[in-house]
Amino acid sequence: MKNHLFAVLATALFASSSVATEIRWSSSDTFQHTATIAPGKAAELCGTVEPRLPVDWRYVADGPLSFNIHRHSGKEVVYAMRSHLTREQNGTFSPTLNFDWCWMWSNEGAAAVTVRVDLKR
Repeated sequence: MKNHLFAVLATALFASSSVATEIRWSSSDTFQHTATIAPGKAAELCGTVEPRLPVDWRYVADGPLSFNIHRHSGKEVVYAMRSHLTREQNGTFSPTLNFDWCWMWSNEGAAAVTVRVDLKR
């Protein structure tokens, strides 16, 4: 129970200190973004993801970041995936329902970290 409470508080802390950017798809159905994340802060990319248009995603960071793909359902946060302290990942995200989804990176380190993100649907 104590660890669960810590995880909820940590998520709330990072969520309240994140900078959200709206995903705006190009005419070629791509989105690229680079962000520098200060220690103790987070960055989010959020937008509607339709089941008929899965998103191929990739990121590369110059330092370790915690990462997740999530959506909000009222006060609840629903996670599609989570990872801890990674510098690079990729995958395909294909939700079963139309929702606004967020890709989020949290910097738990002592130095700023730059992350480059590529999305393609």
